[in-house]
Amino acid sequence: MILQNLALGLTLGAAVAIYFPMIAKSAQVLGSAPLANVPFFGIAFVSSLIIAFTTGSRLADFGKFTQIPPILLTAGVMSAGLIIGSSFLIPRIGLGTFVVLLVAGQIIAGFAFGQIGIFGIEPQQLSIAKVAGAGLVIAGVSLVSLGG
Repeated sequence: MILQNLALGLTLGAAVAIYFPMIAKSAQVLGSAPLANVPFFGIAFVSSLIIAFTTGSRLADFGKFTQIPPILLTAGVMSAGLIIGSSFLIPRIGLGTFVVLLVAGQIIAGFAFGQIGIFGIEPQQLSIAKVAGAGLVIAGVSLVSLGG
């Protein structure tokens, strides 16, 4: 199971590496990063409904949406910001630098949020190895971003 999870994580990472440039190119075609976001969310909405129904969700399950705490719904705003931000940044800094910065931001924020166990996630203590690994990622970000 661990290998399957690692493979899935790598596959999702590869998808992100092509997903963001696709959106950035769409923004260039349309001349607007916010406008380029609209069709992707429409397609994502329809795809999510299809996946939900084909994996066993029932129409009655959708009534539970009202139980979601409003703060969690801000993830939709964050998602839109991520898409629009990538459309803006990728043409300016390049895909490689963008992805490395994205990963570095995730690691740093993941450590901070992991410490406190945000949104019910099991808290994880920092270790010297984790801090050293984050330092190496930040060093890598510097080399990729500033290495000319």
